[in-house]
Amino acid sequence: MKVLMVAPSVRVPDTLGQTLHQLALANGLAESGIEVTLLCRYNADASKGTKFHPNLKFVSIVNPGIPFERIIFTRHAYQKVLEELKSESFDIVHDRGYIFAGSGVQAASEMGVKSVLQVDDNWMRSELSATRIARLWPYHEKAIRSCRRQIELADGGFTVSSILRDQISVWNKKAKQFSVIQNGYEDDRFNMSAEPLGIKKRLGLNGKIAVFVGALGPWHGIDELVQIAKKNPSINVVVAGGGYGENIPVVDNLYHIGRLTRDEVPQLLIEADIGLAPYPNVDYGFSPLKIYEYMGCKLPVVATLLPSVEEATQGHALLVRPGQMPDAISRIIDNKKLLNELADSAFTYASKERTWSVTIEKTISLYEEIL
Repeated sequence: MKVLMVAPSVRVPDTLGQTLHQLALANGLAESGIEVTLLCRYNADASKGTKFHPNLKFVSIVNPGIPFERIIFTRHAYQKVLEELKSESFDIVHDRGYIFAGSGVQAASEMGVKSVLQVDDNWMRSELSATRIARLWPYHEKAIRSCRRQIELADGGFTVSSILRDQISVWNKKAKQFSVIQNGYEDDRFNMSAEPLGIKKRLGLNGKIAVFVGALGPWHGIDELVQIAKKNPSINVVVAGGGYGENIPVVDNLYHIGRLTRDEVPQLLIEADIGLAPYPNVDYGFSPLKIYEYMGCKLPVVATLLPSVEEATQGHALLVRPGQMPDAISRIIDNKKLLNELADSAFTYASKERTWSVTIEKTISLYEEIL
């Protein structure tokens, strides 16, 4: 089977979740014997030394970097997809959709190739949190039409949660037929065999560590991390990430260590005592990679109670209402029995049901169903 995977917004290399997700999916499919061509913002020079399966090849698309670039960029991506479909025979076009995107499903429809639409979060809610212009009626209306059209053009698709499938079915009822395929984690990387990063020695830390790993974007509850540190001065709150809001208020026991390499992340996690996953009171319908990675390193997870997070964790994490995480950490940090039970339960669950091999298997089944 040959798959053209279209992900124009994804940069390779990068440490953002969308890149990690797409690469894990593409490389996992390649390891399963599928020939995958990934169309993305690929930088060959910066990717030197990174090992990918021989069945995975890249087609680079360059961001024009000009005003209104998203619409122009989508047209450019569309032309690239057409070029690939005309020069090579593919069985499936796998399109990572977003607002004003859909170059993959559009080109596939015109060329008579079967297509799959991948939906990772609620595009409209993400857009509204990222830009004020999304609230303007003309923009909002065009964005909704774009979402609706991508679903209509696709021969099939999947969302990363049933919550998300329900949300996007409002745009187009056809989405009710989409599959649900949760994200996974790299169990060969995120496990207890990782060498400690030495963060305690590096920062001179005493006491327990509560860790957060991820982009500092509006879809994460960064303010709550600050409150956790203020409420619990005996706990070291270590934040690893960047990309959207580098400035975190100064608190004596809060340490922002910036971005880590992929190998350094599990090295940090195995030194921690609790994995934090705070979110604002808005459900984007996501399937959070960080939670699965925490679980793979046998960390007890404390996360915000949202329907999609509840679906992702299946009772194997401590979920608290938005804004209540600082108090929850205070109550459980010295409860060794509870923390051990949470850690064991989380690891067993993730290692059986949330690895990338499970995700890949479900994705291949969807391809076969559509073909």
